[in-house]
Amino acid sequence: MIIASHTDIGMKRKVNQDYHITKKYSKKTSLCVVCDGMGGAKGGEQASKLAAKAFVNYMDHFLEEYIGNKDKQVTAPEIKKALLYALDLANDEVYRYSRSHLGMKGMGTTIVATLIIDKTIFALNVGDSRVYCLKGNKIKQITKDHSYVQYLIDIGQITEEEAQSSANKNIITRAVGTERKVEGDVYKETITEGTFVLLCTDGLTNYVDNEAMCDIVSNDYNARNIDEIGLNVRVKRLIDSANDGGGSDNITAVLVKV
Repeated sequence: MIIASHTDIGMKRKVNQDYHITKKYSKKTSLCVVCDGMGGAKGGEQASKLAAKAFVNYMDHFLEEYIGNKDKQVTAPEIKKALLYALDLANDEVYRYSRSHLGMKGMGTTIVATLIIDKTIFALNVGDSRVYCLKGNKIKQITKDHSYVQYLIDIGQITEEEAQSSANKNIITRAVGTERKVEGDVYKETITEGTFVLLCTDGLTNYVDNEAMCDIVSNDYNARNIDEIGLNVRVKRLIDSANDGGGSDNITAVLVKV
């Protein structure tokens, strides 16, 4: 398993409010977190960093116990419980900070996280940052946005194609730290060898469509034998494509090759 990541301020923003952390605990276990802050320049920047660090801090303890104890077989329900508890801690951290610092009320962040253990991926999200699995010319969105346009899609008022150009596509319905409690969703998928896992903020997905992602990440002759350098090249190409398309937001992409 190899990991590459990059965050970019984009073409129009003065501050990068995205924050991400990637960790490998063993050859078969990794944790990646991506947050997209909101609530004014300093508020969003602080929210994303606080949430990501609090989330990873708890998962460090959980995973160290699991990896250090070969006699203990962690179960899927235990992993889901751990991810949601880490989310609660991240939410508390941002919420308390916003209440104790002048001018920070209302700050918040999206969060998307993946825990990959061998060929199983657990993905958690709040907001509209996303997780995809890619292989060859196939791409699957693992997470589901907590956004107003996704709600309109769900009730059949607009199509997914119409959502791409909607003036409301940046309105999210859940965020970390804006309320005392937040509800996250956890997804579990089995992945095959050679799969790429992509975590990203909407600064990427607003400008790079699924077909382009496949072309950049996995749909070429060298994808199977890719090394860390090749993975970093693909991440850079994703970022460049978003900037070429307009780059009006911060852009973060984390790519994991299983």
